[in-house]
Amino acid sequence: MDEKKMVFITCVNDEAEYAECRYYLERLRIPEGYAVEMIKIQDALSMAAGYNAGMNSSDAKYKVYLHQDVFIRNQNFISEILEVFAQDEQIGILGMIGKRNLKMGSAEMVMIWDTGRVIDNEYIWSFGYPASGKRYAEVQASDGLLLATQYDIPWREDIFTGWDFYDISQCMEFQKSGFKVAVPVQEEIWCYHDTLYSKFTHYYDHYKCFLQEYAEMLEIDDLETLDSYTYEKEQECAQAIEELRAGVVDLFDMGDKSSLRTLLLESDLRKSIYLREYASIVSIDYQEETAGLRQRFWEPGRTAVQLVSKLRKLKYMLKRIEYAGDCSQKEQLRTEYSRYAVLDVCSRYVTDKERVLGKIADLLEVRSCVIQ
Repeated sequence: MDEKKMVFITCVNDEAEYAECRYYLERLRIPEGYAVEMIKIQDALSMAAGYNAGMNSSDAKYKVYLHQDVFIRNQNFISEILEVFAQDEQIGILGMIGKRNLKMGSAEMVMIWDTGRVIDNEYIWSFGYPASGKRYAEVQASDGLLLATQYDIPWREDIFTGWDFYDISQCMEFQKSGFKVAVPVQEEIWCYHDTLYSKFTHYYDHYKCFLQEYAEMLEIDDLETLDSYTYEKEQECAQAIEELRAGVVDLFDMGDKSSLRTLLLESDLRKSIYLREYASIVSIDYQEETAGLRQRFWEPGRTAVQLVSKLRKLKYMLKRIEYAGDCSQKEQLRTEYSRYAVLDVCSRYVTDKERVLGKIADLLEVRSCVIQ
């Protein structure tokens, strides 16, 4: 085991998004005497299986398991993670955001985090930390967007065969082995999670597996009656969301702009996180059409997949300006995207809008523009 080495392990099914993840990893400052490697796991059968493959292929003592859609903003991430581990050798696993006490009344309770900080596409999650004077707060579970370890414990791929509850399970496994689960105290938020939406179609199946495996640790007595009504209703809701998204994709592929504008600009669905990217595309197209632009974001014949890819490329450019001050793609912004596209995406996905618009105002002529 190399005690002066840290590895970043990621399960990848989207090369463009992983390339953006690596962009931020390659900006991290590496402490003197330490080495860093990156392992990409493709075609994993499950998140737990992929992480086991990555864990077993590296001799690094410190392992960081992160989603392909996580961008680490804190350039001192490596040294600060090492400092937390050094402060307490009983800390086995660290996450960016967590929950101090699991009360498993429903699967949603796991998602109601109460400790740590992270930015995602919908919220800035920022909670307080217990006053302790330490560089970390102890929790019972942490979100799997990023988990860092200083000891190797196998991920439970024998139970969690999908993409849910593998993270909370791993936190429980560390506790079973006598280690602590913790969240570092962050003065500035360390990570941005480019989360789009979660597919909950199998989430509640894994929730049941989690309850059955850790019932004793969670002090659950009656597994048969626990939240069966919620389970069934949430399964139905998850399926309905998937059917709605599939219907929207069909409308894009048919080029039915009229129906899409009614659905995503005039109804309450325009606010849905599950349809956010599609709503942005439709909004940009409507603004460009109204302005009479010849060069359009939504070019004839473009599929939903192609349009979403183009939107994300723009979002990544703006995020680089926001988080890294990287303006190297300004000319590409000017030639490939209208001011309407840039402003729409900025309004939906950029946190520090003033910073970003200030950097590109000369291209967009928006010095006096304020986005609410």
